[in-house]
Amino acid sequence: MDTPLAAKKPMRNGILDEIENTLLSGYGKKEDLRALDKSLRDQYHGELTILRYQWEKIYLEVIEAGQSAIGLKCKAVIQTLDRVSSSINRAEYGYAPLFDRVEKIQNDSLGRVLQYDRNLASVITRLSADVNSVEASLRETSWSKVQSVVESINGDLRDLENGWGNRKNMFNDNLE
Repeated sequence: MDTPLAAKKPMRNGILDEIENTLLSGYGKKEDLRALDKSLRDQYHGELTILRYQWEKIYLEVIEAGQSAIGLKCKAVIQTLDRVSSSINRAEYGYAPLFDRVEKIQNDSLGRVLQYDRNLASVITRLSADVNSVEASLRETSWSKVQSVVESINGDLRDLENGWGNRKNMFNDNLE
């Protein structure tokens, strides 16, 4: 099964590291942080777009093989990927409220926010590994394994969707 070259390499936390270095080194400006946050969201969106592309092919293979029960679950993955990807692409700038404050931002608050983003990135990485696992199971025509991983992917996507929805609350909690 053909996959784009970008889908074969794991997601890196380079932007997260850059944000952390900018913030914790004390050189972060509001505009810099907003640009870095946008880059992070673009990276998340790009990774999900690649996964969506891969998943569309998987879905078609499952349907062509006559596995309609698994196909329904695969369709749910596509719908959730579309919804989460769209919400990430259109999200407000996350870190901006942290720098709208007058008093000094505490490093431990920033650390919690950055760790939250790292956890979201790990879910996306896990999704990528699961998609690759489904592709391998399709080649083996191991339908029970495909169904198991599809259910896992649906769970991971729910985690990502809930995590992204709670991201704004994470920033607000760190403002107090």
